[in-house]
Amino acid sequence: MLTLGEKVLVPTEVDAGAFPGEKLVTVNTQDGPISGFARAELIIEKSGNQYLAAVVREASESGTMVMLSGSFFTTTGLATLPPNARILKATA
Repeated sequence: MLTLGEKVLVPTEVDAGAFPGEKLVTVNTQDGPISGFARAELIIEKSGNQYLAAVVREASESGTMVMLSGSFFTTTGLATLPPNARILKATA
C-alpha cells in the first residue's frame, strides 16, 4: 500500500512539447485522461514504458490520489488514479 507523501511514478503517454526541455504528457485517471506539460527530466523510462513523477496525497482500495508534476490543462495536477494503475515507487 502506498503512503501519504510517498514519491511515485505514474504511467503516462509522452509526446513532444511546445518548448525544448518539456513534453506533452497524458495520464489516465478515474475521470478520464488529463493532459499537460512536464519537464523532460520528470519523465522516467522503465522497461519500455514512460512514467511521470508524482506524490501520493491519498491511497485507498478505490484509487490513489496523486499530485502530478507539471502543468495541466484541466486540473491543478491533482488526479485520482484507478486501483489497477501500474504505479511504481520512485527510487532516490
